[in-house]
Amino acid sequence: MAGPILVVDDDLFFRQLATDLLSQRGHRVVAVENATLALEEVARATFDLVLTDVVMPGVDGFALTARLRERDPEQEVILVSHRTDVQGSEVALRLGVADCLTKPIEEADLLLAVDRAMERAQLRHERSRLQDENLEFARFHNLQQRCLELLSHPDLEWLQERVIADLGSVCDAQSAALWVVDDRGDLGLRSYRGLLDKQFLPEKMSPEGPLSLRLREALPWLARDERSTVLYVPLVAAGEVMGLAQLSDPLTGDFRAEHTRDAKVLADFAAVGVKNGRKLLALQRLGLRDRDTAAYNLSYFTDYASKEIYKARRYGRTFSLLTFSIDNLPLVRVRLGASEAKKAVRGIIKALSKIIRDSDVIAKASDQEFYLLLPETDFFGAMMFVRRAVAAVRDEPEVQDVEQRLPLALVGGASTFPKDGEDFDELVHRCRRRMDERRASLQRRLMLDGLPFWDEVDLLLGTPNSPRLPTDDRAEPSRRGKVADVLFDELQVEIARELVRDPGSRGLLYVGGPEIRADLPLAIGLEQAPPDLSSRIYLLGRRVDLESHPALTPVFLEGDERVARHEFILWLSESASYALIQRRGRGATWGFHTSDTAVVDGLISKLQAEYDLQPY
Repeated sequence: MAGPILVVDDDLFFRQLATDLLSQRGHRVVAVENATLALEEVARATFDLVLTDVVMPGVDGFALTARLRERDPEQEVILVSHRTDVQGSEVALRLGVADCLTKPIEEADLLLAVDRAMERAQLRHERSRLQDENLEFARFHNLQQRCLELLSHPDLEWLQERVIADLGSVCDAQSAALWVVDDRGDLGLRSYRGLLDKQFLPEKMSPEGPLSLRLREALPWLARDERSTVLYVPLVAAGEVMGLAQLSDPLTGDFRAEHTRDAKVLADFAAVGVKNGRKLLALQRLGLRDRDTAAYNLSYFTDYASKEIYKARRYGRTFSLLTFSIDNLPLVRVRLGASEAKKAVRGIIKALSKIIRDSDVIAKASDQEFYLLLPETDFFGAMMFVRRAVAAVRDEPEVQDVEQRLPLALVGGASTFPKDGEDFDELVHRCRRRMDERRASLQRRLMLDGLPFWDEVDLLLGTPNSPRLPTDDRAEPSRRGKVADVLFDELQVEIARELVRDPGSRGLLYVGGPEIRADLPLAIGLEQAPPDLSSRIYLLGRRVDLESHPALTPVFLEGDERVARHEFILWLSESASYALIQRRGRGATWGFHTSDTAVVDGLISKLQAEYDLQPY
């Protein structure tokens, strides 16, 4: 059936005549008596043709035509009038009316004019439909190309960036984030863009719990946050959850049905792409391992590190690089043989592999040097890992078997992006500098590794008649001798100020002495500290009057004469390492202090073992 026609005339006879004639030809007709009612009808429905009188009370036909053309520049209009000067008039031509008919109108003339106008209207409708079909075809073709590209690029890093870019594009979303499943089954944040603030995006989400039902349905769903509508799009391949995308800030103000439909299609292909990428990565890792140790080769490791550097720069993340060296491996090879040297290397790699996470990567750089990359790990975390790594190596049976005949000189160093450098070479250089510092430290020169805590304290303090401590230009300074009586208190004040100034810095602080009192400078200095201090702070000694403190953890050691005779401060953080140990006598105070990281770390480790304190 042809489209509707609107007849506007104050003459009831003409309205009835036009309605009857046009209805007989199969047209749907709406007739009104003035322009005001006509505009109300046009606001409610679309008309292929408007047939209007020129001379009417109020708004005339010319003004009505102008208003109609403002709404739709292609609106078909036929003017009718008793006036003979309307046809071909300048006003009619300017308004672009389809035809002008003079009353009384011949039936044939009216029907001919209407047929021509309706034919033009139908041609416009057909053209618009074809344009919409072409646009729809182009859109689906574009969507198909995007889907095929997601399947043709197995690189996970590329996929993660491309998925949110494509989802944002097809859904007209200005902001997008993507979580991808990791080796433990959790959804980890891998990519984000647009107007999102990273601090409000969870780093990890569990696919279980509230999310499980939504993810299993594998269908996009809409939610509402404080700013706008959010579209969540699960990535599921063959029932296996591969990721979750979050889209927000749509350009159109809200997400439409076609956005949800296209996002579902794209997400299905993206899930398959991610799944294939993970499989390929696993195969690559199997093929890029050293035969003897199963560690990755250096080529793969540097490529992986380059991608990690890009991610860290792009998303403001941090990661740490660790280097380990068996300094005396050539000696082991000479004295014990090549097979024992290989056993030692294999045991070290096995020990490290037991304590690394799925996302960590270990590589063999040379016969005696190894690299580890720890994503999302700050410098303090890297230092703690070095300690754990050395302990794990010492406990490995293959290493123990070799060390029964010849101890291994294992040394490790750490660096963190971007604190220590922003490219791979800088980070490696910083690691090796720290390895050199450990080689030159008192910890190695005095062979302190095997001593219990208090035996090491006695050795470091010595007596006035003890020989001077060995020095090395590469090592941090260490001193023993008389110290000022106020040094212990002044250091507590300065450390408290530093902790309050930078509450987010991670670290360990142990303060020990004869008594745990509420008037200790450290306790007073941290009374106004924020409740979320990242450093862990412990007070060791005999209980006096400190009941509880929001920033301090007391460790009450009643009757321990060694603690009663000494005072010590052991501080290890991302930016500082310091140890002060002193013994007060009848005359001057005798003490030892150092900023040698290896010594400080060793003292803290032995203190934790001595009193069964929980490691960081």
